[in-house]
Amino acid sequence: MKNKEIHEECRQIWEELGPWWDASVAEGDDFHRAFVFPSIEKLLELKGGETILDAGCGNGALSRRMAKMGAEVFAVDFSTTLLKQAKERSQGITYEKMDLTDAVQLKKLAQSKQFDRIVCSMVLHDMPTLFPFFASLRSLLKPEGSFIFSIPHPCFNSPSIAFEPPGGVTVKTYNRPMTSKMRSKPGQPIEQLVFHRPLHDYFNALIAQGMVMSGFEEPCVDPKLLPENSLWALRPEIPPALITRWVFPTR
Repeated sequence: MKNKEIHEECRQIWEELGPWWDASVAEGDDFHRAFVFPSIEKLLELKGGETILDAGCGNGALSRRMAKMGAEVFAVDFSTTLLKQAKERSQGITYEKMDLTDAVQLKKLAQSKQFDRIVCSMVLHDMPTLFPFFASLRSLLKPEGSFIFSIPHPCFNSPSIAFEPPGGVTVKTYNRPMTSKMRSKPGQPIEQLVFHRPLHDYFNALIAQGMVMSGFEEPCVDPKLLPENSLWALRPEIPPALITRWVFPTR
């Protein structure tokens, strides 16, 4: 019951935050365009015509990029307000409301659709439990399919990190899961719930489903690609995000 209550609090926060987030992010903010989207697109290895599940699509910025690369995109999110913004900004993309922590909804989707790629970008750290979603991957993916996710780097970009000394970071707590409230973007009007997990929690959960890693990115970028004096422009050799790809080896 605790996870359900926490998850409902998350949903309510994102219903309220959705319009502001969409206006702030639009087609992807500096962080997404510099660190996240290029690495996801590299690991996608799209040739055109692939079917993609954008799991936790937000306002659809990544969905639109993948559709422009020739993919057929089916996008889901648990926030009505974010889906409204996504639909207003998009054409040719199917958006539906879905809760990635709900095993029944995931099973129903798997009974009607399978995908060449499943992408979950900057979402897993907003979810109180990963098991239902990870357990559904085998039934949702086609035999040669892959699962790609991005998260804020748990080692260098979490609520337990202090951005000091200048140009560096100090790790205060890493090895235990932690639930926090924070504002992840400047000017964000309300706090969101975030769930820090060490890397072994993510990786072992996927290994337990029978998956193996087939791609791993820790992007750092030229500070000139970022606004002057932005947080990560001042730390050019510290990756703020982690992007990784997983497959089922027997397929």
